[in-house]
Amino acid sequence: MDVYILDSLLRRETLVDRYLSFIWTERVDSYGDFELVLLSTPDVRRLFPTGTLLACSESYYVMKVTTLVDNIDEEGKATLKVSGVSLEQMLEDRVAAAALDDLTTVPKWTITNTPGEIARKVFHDICVTGTLNAGDVIPYIHEGSIMPVDTLDEPTDTITVELEPQSVYDAIKSICETWSLGFRILRNGDASQLYFDVYAGSDRTTLQTILPAVVFSPDLESLQNVTELKSIANYKNVAYVFSPAGYETVYPPDVDPATAGFERHVLVVNASDITSDNPDVSAALIQRGREALAQQRSISAFDGEINPNSNYKYGTHYFLGDLVEMRNVDGVTNNMRVTEQIFVSDGEGERTYPTLAIALFIDTGTWLSWETNQVWEDMGLTEYWEDA
Repeated sequence: MDVYILDSLLRRETLVDRYLSFIWTERVDSYGDFELVLLSTPDVRRLFPTGTLLACSESYYVMKVTTLVDNIDEEGKATLKVSGVSLEQMLEDRVAAAALDDLTTVPKWTITNTPGEIARKVFHDICVTGTLNAGDVIPYIHEGSIMPVDTLDEPTDTITVELEPQSVYDAIKSICETWSLGFRILRNGDASQLYFDVYAGSDRTTLQTILPAVVFSPDLESLQNVTELKSIANYKNVAYVFSPAGYETVYPPDVDPATAGFERHVLVVNASDITSDNPDVSAALIQRGREALAQQRSISAFDGEINPNSNYKYGTHYFLGDLVEMRNVDGVTNNMRVTEQIFVSDGEGERTYPTLAIALFIDTGTWLSWETNQVWEDMGLTEYWEDA
């Protein structure tokens, strides 16, 4: 992997190819980071003042040098450890607010739209238009994407958010984490362009036929050291949401409201900040309930280590935010979301691998044409494949 120092126009200026180790990590809904270790010499130290921007030959992301550590290693060699974060981190240095005013006059920034469009508006108003201050505009920024078109749909729910003054990063990250979206700032080669977009990713599981499936499995020698886990220790499937302006009972989309008895697990949600001043109290309470229930899901999953020598190549077969499959030897499957990609280059060679988070658990015996908690016999059907 080649590392490049960028000039003030985001063009590759200096190739850095003599390093001891290099780790570069990209993430779907938070900023990434890197660590570069080199032999410390006067010439090398002059290359990396804090604030220096770096690019990697395997990536569209840009990293900024934030920390330098000069050290003597165990073998007595003088080394320079250069580390930093990706450009998304600069959103922590921008404030999400409708106006620069006191909290009495403008207490909150209220936005009603779909989650993706709300995140885009926050970025646009502050970092593109410079609503609060022209100095907040990010240089070379464009809105849109230079990546392949997603096949997963963004959430279409219309929601209302009320943002207290906070960083643009925290506002966008909170929305994207809740609604399974990603956000990124990518460099368009040497064209002196940065692109910001919010994205949903693509489905690369065997449940679809648009794109080639990406399946990590021991049988395919792409998955190793598998661990299985099942737990309902923190599971809740109904939320009672209380506020001064009203009350709502909220269920996850896959739970029958008639659920009762031993199968009913109730979560109490205090929404005392939602008052009659809210333009749609009921929608706000339902949204709060869904957000709370999203943190109390049952766990039925397995995990494993992705073989670094897998035939699946990041940037070709899958991207951040995509859904891929993991299978164990019994055929139990997890649909997983690619949440980060790690590149490593050191004395052991070059390798890259993803980090995956569960998106959907598919147990054997289920039929995904229906809800995933139902099986063939429970549907009261008498015809089977063997009878056909």
